[in-house]
Amino acid sequence: MSADIASRFALEVSAGNHDRLHCPVSFHAGSAVPPGKTLKLTDVASGSPVPVGFCGCCCSDNPVVTLLLDELAAGQKRELLAEVIDAPSCCGGSGGEGVALNHVPGDRVDIAIGGQPFTSYVIREGIARPYCYPVLGPAGVQMTNLGPADHVHHRSMYIAQGEVNGQDNWSEMPGHARTVNKSVGILAQGAMGALHATADWVSAGGQKILEEQLCLTSYALPAGLRLLDWDIAWSACYGGVFFGDTKEAGTLSVRVNEQLEGSRGGLITNAYGGVTESETWGKRAPWCDYSGEVDGVQVGLAIFDHPDNLRYPTWWHVRDYGLFTANQWGLHDFTGDWSQRGDYALPKGGRLRFRFRVYIHEGSVTDAAVAARYHDWATPPTVALLV
Repeated sequence: MSADIASRFALEVSAGNHDRLHCPVSFHAGSAVPPGKTLKLTDVASGSPVPVGFCGCCCSDNPVVTLLLDELAAGQKRELLAEVIDAPSCCGGSGGEGVALNHVPGDRVDIAIGGQPFTSYVIREGIARPYCYPVLGPAGVQMTNLGPADHVHHRSMYIAQGEVNGQDNWSEMPGHARTVNKSVGILAQGAMGALHATADWVSAGGQKILEEQLCLTSYALPAGLRLLDWDIAWSACYGGVFFGDTKEAGTLSVRVNEQLEGSRGGLITNAYGGVTESETWGKRAPWCDYSGEVDGVQVGLAIFDHPDNLRYPTWWHVRDYGLFTANQWGLHDFTGDWSQRGDYALPKGGRLRFRFRVYIHEGSVTDAAVAARYHDWATPPTVALLV
């Protein structure tokens, strides 16, 4: 959608090969949405408004529009009327009944959905690396564990890697490296909410290793499900970066609530039907899920690996004691073969991007249709301009 078009036009959303349910659909608006403008979308058949979020001038010269598709069967299409309107602000407006973000300078960004707390992105000085905590799921139950006594560096939900230029940015043992936040800003609020954070990975001696850019996005969906998208970019702007082969890593890592742990009755499941640690640890799969009962509520948390990520599908460093990580690095541990290496060299000036979706749901893997929800993200519906 790159050509100049009128202030009113029609879009067609196609479900493709999969049934869609509460599915965010993003597309680039191009010149369709000038600076200071956004879109209003209406379902042509029903006349009902379609929730839409807009992320423009703060993060891209090619604005991203995200509509929330309530339901669309496989093979079906839906026509929408799009109207270009004034944006409430450059970041897409306030949260209202949708996603609202509140930046507490020097400490955190709180994320609420429908007026209810969801999570906070914590950046305060003195921590080893930023993390999300609390992470609240259906019925407000706590989905993660923050720094348990057995592994204090498992900080709920976080980005880390155990061997980068010989430095340990995974643990909190003496001499560990750190991720130091430099800036954070709010990109969008409303039907979607997004923040952008910039940080440096720094050695124990204070030497800068790489720069991290993170976009963290959530959506105004029903209370029984939550989505949190992690778009991570590492830039070798201070020199070449060498990522070592180690299982002590997880490009995205979660320590689940102790009530979900496999040793306490929780269930680990992967995309190929593997269950329990014995069938999922060190195995490759497009997604993995940890489910069980928390405070009497049946819930689960899945991590989706994007097909464009390095070494897709990833290996999973997932344990009965509650560690849950997408790990592209620890090949010799996972295979038991030292000739298979997960090392990776990023040359000076290079950039490495990862995308993950965290899906927090009610019920079991089957109840929550985790496989179908994976396709909502990895093979999403398409949006086309009708001319």
